[in-house]
Amino acid sequence: MRVAVTGGLGRIGRAVGAELAAHGHETVPVDVAPMRAQEPGYRRADLRELWQAVDALDGVDAVVHLAATGVPDSHTLHSDLAEGATFTANTTSTYNVFQAAAVHGVKRVVWASSETVLGPPFRIGGPTHLPLDEDHPVRPETSYALSKATGEGLAHHFAHCHAMTLVALRFSVVMDRTDYAALPEYWARPERGRWNLWSYVDLDDVAMSCRLALTADVEGATALMIAAPDTLSDRPTAELLETLGEGAKLTTRPLGAFESLQCSAKARELLGRRPARSWRDAYAG
Repeated sequence: MRVAVTGGLGRIGRAVGAELAAHGHETVPVDVAPMRAQEPGYRRADLRELWQAVDALDGVDAVVHLAATGVPDSHTLHSDLAEGATFTANTTSTYNVFQAAAVHGVKRVVWASSETVLGPPFRIGGPTHLPLDEDHPVRPETSYALSKATGEGLAHHFAHCHAMTLVALRFSVVMDRTDYAALPEYWARPERGRWNLWSYVDLDDVAMSCRLALTADVEGATALMIAAPDTLSDRPTAELLETLGEGAKLTTRPLGAFESLQCSAKARELLGRRPARSWRDAYAG
């Protein structure tokens, strides 16, 4: 399968490209970086322009759409302007990628949504139940989260109008071996992880999830939680719940000693996904 990977020169994009290549797929990295000194097959495109998205996806069989703006590339005293830049860039590029795929008759798009569509950092309201799962209401609190929630709405539109399959992977914070080295500092200030319920996902697990979603037996628009099965904390989950006040009362079932407060059971069922690595593996090794 020939797969376009948008954001293909970023940390996650390179990991996804390597995972796909290792399993026999041909990858076409798409990014905005200059053309010089890039790997073979690279296509430069500003996906905020529809014609560039259409050019970039010409001749591919499927798409993994990872390109996005997390922190806007702008300098302003008015934070609302920066928030607007994030929403506009992400929503426009996601629409253009979906539309370009439809133009070329590409029927499978796997794309990066986010845990934040369900409410993190929970400044306005807390979760309705724990662990977070696909049944939790979509309640974005930032422009980034809103852009991802809007993307999920766009996915339903393209699935309905173009008979496409679009799999949204709601990634938690993506970490790798280098990040794990800084965990002692994180453990010393456990409140730092409260914003997303101390959740994370390993980079290798992200890459594997993208690959599996390309061929999973699903149809239409599907959104899946993608998080590690354990928390990022060295403290038991029950202790973390105590810091949430009413959090313990929101649990829908008994939880394991260090079980994550984000549930990826649906991804395990539909993708056959099994976690690639825990931070605990890195410390054990």
